[in-house]
Amino acid sequence: MKTKFSLSIVAAMCLAASAGQPMKFLSFNIWGDYFKNPVGEREAAIESTIRQYAPDVISLQEVTPNWWNGSLFKNLSADYGIVRGDEEASMRRAGAKGPMKPRWINHEPLLYRKDRLALLDSGLDFFHVSMGAEKSVTWAVLEDKSDKRRFIAFATHFWYKGNGAESDAIREYNALQIMWRLSELRHKWGDLPVIGGGDLNAKPGALAHGVFERNGFVNAADAADVRSPHCSHHGDPQRGADGKYHGKLRPPDYDKPENSIDHVLYTKGVHGLRHEIGTDQTALDATDHSPVLVVFELR
Repeated sequence: MKTKFSLSIVAAMCLAASAGQPMKFLSFNIWGDYFKNPVGEREAAIESTIRQYAPDVISLQEVTPNWWNGSLFKNLSADYGIVRGDEEASMRRAGAKGPMKPRWINHEPLLYRKDRLALLDSGLDFFHVSMGAEKSVTWAVLEDKSDKRRFIAFATHFWYKGNGAESDAIREYNALQIMWRLSELRHKWGDLPVIGGGDLNAKPGALAHGVFERNGFVNAADAADVRSPHCSHHGDPQRGADGKYHGKLRPPDYDKPENSIDHVLYTKGVHGLRHEIGTDQTALDATDHSPVLVVFELR
C-alpha cells in the first residue's frame, strides 16, 4: 500500500511537470460594420472585453477595413503581435484576378501576446474569393518563450449562408482546406498540437465538425474540464431610446451549447481546463457574438 501511494505521488508530479503554464485562447466575432453599425461606437467595448480576458492568442472575425483603420489594433499592438498574412499573394493563390479590391483584406486576423509567445511561422489562406473574400483561415506556429513548447494556432470564419445541404457542404470544404494547411505545417514543423477556432456558422453535428473529429480534434465545449451552458450567438444588439446599442442573451430555451456556432477546437497535446462564453453586458452590447474563451495547457 505504501509503494502504491508513493508511485501515485510520483505519477501526479510527472503529470504536473509535463503540463506548461496555462494559456488562454479567445475567439471573438466583432460584428463587422455591414449593417450601419459603426465601428467607432463599439471599438472601445471590444478592446475592453479583450483586455478583460487577457488572452494569449486571439482569433477575431469580421474585421472590416474600418476596424483596421480604427483604434483597436493601434491600441492592442503594444501587447500583441498581429498576424494578417500577405493578403495580395493569398488572394492570387485563391484565384483572384485584376486589381485588389478594398474588401479583399484579412477579416480573420490572429493575435498573440508578444511577451509570452514567439512567432515562428504564419500565413493566410482565403477559402473562396468568388463567393466571398471575407472567409479565410489565418494560421501561426507559436513557441512559448518560457519552456520552448510549440503549437499551431488558427483563426477562421466559415461560409455564412444557411440554405441547407449546399451551404453545409461549403463549410465542410472550408474545414478540409484547414486540414490541408495543417498537414503542410506538420510536414514542415512536426506533429505539433493545434488549437484554433472562430465562427464556423455550424452547430455541433454539422458536416464541418465531422471533418475536425475525423482528424483528431475535440470541441472545447464538449471536452474542457469546465464548460459553459450558454449559446455563443446572442443576436444583433438593438439601438435603444438612448441611441446606444443594447444586447441580451437568447431566451433560455435557445441559450444552450447545442445552438452555438462559434467553436474552439484542439488536438491531442492540448488539454482544455475551462470553456467560457462571455455574458457580460459590455460584450453583449458591442457585438452579436459572445466571446469564447478557452483556458488550456500544452501537455
